[in-house]
Amino acid sequence: PEPIPDYTQCLNTELNGLRLGIPKEYFVEGMQAEVAQAIQAAISKLEGLGARVEWEVSLPHTRYALALYYIIAPSEASANLARYDGVKYGFSYKEADSMWEALEKTRQYGFGAEVKRRIMLGTYALSAGMEIHPRSNHSKSKIGLET
Repeated sequence: PEPIPDYTQCLNTELNGLRLGIPKEYFVEGMQAEVAQAIQAAISKLEGLGARVEWEVSLPHTRYALALYYIIAPSEASANLARYDGVKYGFSYKEADSMWEALEKTRQYGFGAEVKRRIMLGTYALSAGMEIHPRSNHSKSKIGLET
């Protein structure tokens, strides 16, 4: 395997010529003062290293990010966790009388309550078909174009 580069060597590198955009949508009403101060301190440090900070950057679709997360993340989780049936991957319930009971108990005991909620929400989002998921993919790609 290739050696892992020591990225910490670059932490004090001059950043002359680097332009950084600070999206105005990320500074929201009600932001904790400590958070705003930490961001400002980081920006000052970057400017001190030579970076040029652009304050008029806008990512207008930021307001949809949380709603999209609550559709996309559970959908992805549901699809990815489907393989954990106890046969080939993951926890396997061993004291079952039938294959169907083993599958049921594996899911019942192998996943926590929050994981089950996310699987159910994701399964619903995926099964809703054209009403939810394709729009979220469109929005996901549209937001990806902004960054």
